[in-house]
Amino acid sequence: MSTDTGHTLGIDVGTTATKVILLKPTGEWEMESWPSEERVWENLRTWLHGLGEIVGSEGFGREISRVGITGHGPSAAIIRDGELVGRIIPWHEPLPEDCIRPAEGDHVLAPNRAWVPSRLAQWESENGPIGNGVAVQLKDVLNWQLTGVVARDSRSMRGYSGEGHFHLPEEVIGVVSEAGSSLSGIPAGAEVICGCDDLSAGVFGLSAGKGDLFNLANTSEHVGLVGHEPITEMSWLPALGRLPALTYLSTSTGGASLAESIGEETTVAAAQRFITRLSEPESEGHDSAWQALDSLNDSVSEILSLLPRGDGEMLIGGGLAMIPQLVESRGADKRAGQEVSVLGIAKLAQKPLAVIFGAGKVGRGFLAQLLVRAGWRIHFVDPNPGLVAALERGSYSIINLATGEVEEISDYSVSSDTWRVDEADLILTSLGASHLDSWAEGLASVLTGCGEDGRPSALARSIDIILAENHPAPAALVRSHITSANIGIAQAQVLRSCIEPTPGQVSEHGQLTVQVQDHWSLPLDGAALVRPELVDSVPGFDLRPDFATELTRKLYTYNSINAVVSYIGHQRGYVMLADAANDVEIAAIANAAGAEASAALVAAYGFDEGEQVEWVERALGKYQDHRIVDPLERQCRDPVRKLGKDDRLFGPITLCIEHGLPYENLLLGVKSAMNYQPSSATGLGGGGATTRGEGDPSSAELRGWMDSGGISEVLSNLGVELPPAAIESLQE
Repeated sequence: MSTDTGHTLGIDVGTTATKVILLKPTGEWEMESWPSEERVWENLRTWLHGLGEIVGSEGFGREISRVGITGHGPSAAIIRDGELVGRIIPWHEPLPEDCIRPAEGDHVLAPNRAWVPSRLAQWESENGPIGNGVAVQLKDVLNWQLTGVVARDSRSMRGYSGEGHFHLPEEVIGVVSEAGSSLSGIPAGAEVICGCDDLSAGVFGLSAGKGDLFNLANTSEHVGLVGHEPITEMSWLPALGRLPALTYLSTSTGGASLAESIGEETTVAAAQRFITRLSEPESEGHDSAWQALDSLNDSVSEILSLLPRGDGEMLIGGGLAMIPQLVESRGADKRAGQEVSVLGIAKLAQKPLAVIFGAGKVGRGFLAQLLVRAGWRIHFVDPNPGLVAALERGSYSIINLATGEVEEISDYSVSSDTWRVDEADLILTSLGASHLDSWAEGLASVLTGCGEDGRPSALARSIDIILAENHPAPAALVRSHITSANIGIAQAQVLRSCIEPTPGQVSEHGQLTVQVQDHWSLPLDGAALVRPELVDSVPGFDLRPDFATELTRKLYTYNSINAVVSYIGHQRGYVMLADAANDVEIAAIANAAGAEASAALVAAYGFDEGEQVEWVERALGKYQDHRIVDPLERQCRDPVRKLGKDDRLFGPITLCIEHGLPYENLLLGVKSAMNYQPSSATGLGGGGATTRGEGDPSSAELRGWMDSGGISEVLSNLGVELPPAAIESLQE
């Protein structure tokens, strides 16, 4: 079953120190560091060997399944014809005046900085033209040494607009070769991602979400805002893959300037002495220590004055965040120490974890499939002990109804009581409407619970919840329990049918098999997310900025066609939905009703006409599929709600009236709905004896209106106004 076994190795080659971290699937980690002037690979081999001895296994390194590398920049390095040419020019050395070049590309970068184009000019001044060489960063050189693959990302190369060899930061570019394994001690075959710059890795390590202020307090300090539009006088990086957009500036001070002001190197021991001076007024150097701290804070405050502050705290991480007085004086929320960037790159490299509440057909057959295909880890939570036990036995199959393709899903874990919320990168639900309220109440209790340090655990970071529920307003319900602005709550539309397997499929593939439609899009409310870049990285997760309009489209297309087929089909004696939908006359009426509703949607909201034709075809085709076994009695229940003023029948009719469009076929669906009478309690359909409203109070209410005052009474109670000709048509 689950592959929650492989460890992720993160490497951060900073200006002063190189840090390595081994991130376990549980979220725990081991870290080591050494001066950056020392050799990376020799130290890494020694460290991995030592860890093996600690855990009693020389082969401990073989547990590493993924690697992510970050490093300081902007630097300049050239790989040409399989060789590193010249030296790697670092960001911090003096830049010759004749090498200054303007920044290129989509990035907005502060002036007078040695961005990549300038460092490349410096490289050419030393080595001659780059020619067919590939310009990369320090971390890209290390990736190349491990894999033999030349790759780079636009965030790390910011200011440079060359072509070729570009990848998303989280994208796997190759695997550790035998030569790379011998060099580093990392096992051959471990996947290596492209990685990113240490600024982006640091923000990722803070688990900062849209709207959060951040402060990466290291050798140099960066202060900025996540997910904002460009701000005058500040640098701006657009979102890329799982990395959010950043607006930021770096200070002229930081760890290096602090060390210079206090006359000590930036070691752990020196930092502790500095903290002691700040803490003890009678100590030697107390006043000068606070002066140095105030100087650092002044530089940060200057940048903060350019940013919209909001009500939230500034998230801080880095070596300077280990100084309690500094964190307190800035009113910041400490999220990490010196590990911030190396932890961030390790988290970026690690397959993200999605927790799916509800392991039913939609959870298994749609949500999990999209996420597994995108390289995510899955943890199911389900209260059904039988289902949990079945999932624990290994794997399950998904069968595509259109193609017959069988896909086996095994990369998951499952539990009935272990929620793993603190580890999760994303939470999804497919619980059923009746369970959503109690689940939300339970989740609120978990999210507001305190960890070992007495602080809220899951609320300390931003996370999104996607609700794949058949509920009219699931997001509002969940939001009534969970109010934190750190948590996004987004409704989704499940347009794929996921159905039970046939007896033959059970025999061949197992009881957990799910049959699914060949539909791969999950529209969801993109505006409600706090980490849209993460959710958008999953192919099939379709973020819609105006989700209310999308809900209207689905209601006026899928639900409208379903209502026309169901009510007319029931009136004509059909028992099953597919049988009614395949009746030639009913299908023609439903298709025409869908076309009427589509014309209204195009006129009112500007939807694409061709796209609407596809929606109608897809909806009718879904209901005509005999493999989807669905009784009409279930579809016809609750007619008063379905005849609502803004619901699936009268809603599109109202739009048609507003735009002067025909709606005769929609009206046929209304007429049948108003005359709906549930079948006998046996559910054998159409021609049998009726028990008015038995088990369906809504239908009894509708019959009462019809018996009391007919069509006019129904329209009055529904609050619906129709032209006289339409009323006459209903009364015929």
